[in-house]
Amino acid sequence: MSAATNFFKKTIDKPELSQLVFRVSVLEKYLQSDAKIQRTETVGRVKTSSWALDFGIAPDEQTLHTSLQLFSRLPETERAHWLEHLHESHFSSNFLKMQSGHSCVDDGGLRDWGEEEALI
Repeated sequence: MSAATNFFKKTIDKPELSQLVFRVSVLEKYLQSDAKIQRTETVGRVKTSSWALDFGIAPDEQTLHTSLQLFSRLPETERAHWLEHLHESHFSSNFLKMQSGHSCVDDGGLRDWGEEEALI
């Protein structure tokens, strides 16, 4: 079983460990300020005079990830900045809308997996 599989099994009991993924461009703001950004090969930290955030670094170094628990400790203004850099490519926007309370989303016809959508 992979490290990711083992980790995400734990999030069932501890959803605060769920990961948020951000484009690495989120760090640009801090690179141009007095914040300190440090890293190893696979983990990093942004530290200011009033807060710090630890994050993981994806192998391609294009995205960062942190837990919902750590993210929730950021000041509101910082959360807004990070959310502007949320990496959305691995998510279905319609599914997210449905999970957010939209009861009806026009997403094409229902079909069995592997079947092409019927054109009408």
